[in-house]
Amino acid sequence: MSKVFLLTLKEIARKRIFLVGMVLTILYLALFATALHYVVKEAAMEGEQLFFIKQLGYQFMCLGWYISTLVIGALMIIIASGSLSGEMESGTILALASRPVSRGSILSGKFLAYLLTGVLYTALLLLSIAMMCSHTFALELPLSALLLGTGIFLLFPLLLLAVTFLVSSSLGTMASAVTSFLLFSLAIIAGFMEQIGAFINNANVINIGIAGSLIMPSDAVYRLAIYHAGGELGSSPIAGFGPFGTASLPSSWMLVYTAIYITIILIIAWRRFIGRDF
Repeated sequence: MSKVFLLTLKEIARKRIFLVGMVLTILYLALFATALHYVVKEAAMEGEQLFFIKQLGYQFMCLGWYISTLVIGALMIIIASGSLSGEMESGTILALASRPVSRGSILSGKFLAYLLTGVLYTALLLLSIAMMCSHTFALELPLSALLLGTGIFLLFPLLLLAVTFLVSSSLGTMASAVTSFLLFSLAIIAGFMEQIGAFINNANVINIGIAGSLIMPSDAVYRLAIYHAGGELGSSPIAGFGPFGTASLPSSWMLVYTAIYITIILIIAWRRFIGRDF
């Protein structure tokens, strides 16, 4: 498994999409930092104005983390969608499978390599945004709360990779990418529906959003992560404003559900890959 792990890391480093993703991420952070600078450039950082600035800062942090879900989601799906199907289509997988390496080791090594890449990228991106918002808006983000929120968010790339690997073990590369992205889009729509339902106090719309989150719980992971990362700000009334906040906060049991969901998805992907003819 270790050899497959190292080979996959080298493969990820060689992929142009990963390099392009890094460059675009730096541009995104630079643009985000510039926007934050001009938002508070002429603001008075004292009294009631300071309180308003902090509330605004938390909203920008929610926005930054939400955009990060789109960036992370797209990057994980693109680089992992061909991880299994692409090599099966090209026949490359036969070179690995013909060696004394089990199919389970191939799947595990590839998954862990992509997971390590996704976790490091996610943590650096989220903490960079949080630090920029904290510095610009004088936010008081407890380190323990920020680390807890970031830790919860790390379920996000794990979830997307698990789903993408399952689809990749069953479909072709293009079909894997499209299917995974559509499932991800379903979660985005469900999250917006739930927040809008809470804002207009419509239980039916909220339940529709919750049903979508049960199919793909990635948005629920984001909501719980941003809630815990904000500390006191995460539970303040301002957190319920806008589609990026927590007007409808998912239950903490959604984290347990997500962990079980990921486990089941990986078991199915493993069994599907083991039993598939190359």
